[in-house]
Amino acid sequence: MLTTIGADGMPLQTPVWYLYRDGRLYVRTNSLSAKVRNICRDPRVSLCVQDEYPPYRGVTVTGRAEVLADEPEISAKMSRNYLGAIAGFLYMRLRSRAQIEGDPDTILVIVPNGKRGWDYRPQTPFVGRVWLAIKRVLPPWL
Repeated sequence: MLTTIGADGMPLQTPVWYLYRDGRLYVRTNSLSAKVRNICRDPRVSLCVQDEYPPYRGVTVTGRAEVLADEPEISAKMSRNYLGAIAGFLYMRLRSRAQIEGDPDTILVIVPNGKRGWDYRPQTPFVGRVWLAIKRVLPPWL
């Protein structure tokens, strides 16, 4: 979840794809998005990521973001990470030209200056971890 500061001073949280490389975080977004406008006005951001399933672990990173032109290598790697090799390849190839030309992608580069993390895995007893593992494969109504 990327948090930027809106024009009214209120936080704006947006789910995003991200990539961590060489001590920096990269986020791909549309150039006309509210988060890009917010970052151009005030570059302070935070990014929070956590495991999808319990027992949870995660990290919140604070820093400053910079808006750059799309970098195809980074965009392609993000697409593969989130969609898999085949779907990521197709996602990058099948987007319409009108969409890209009307609102091209841009890359946000976040340089971290602080972080806070948590990890509840060691605190969860073995029986609890087994139950959580079983629960992931059971129907939701159980």
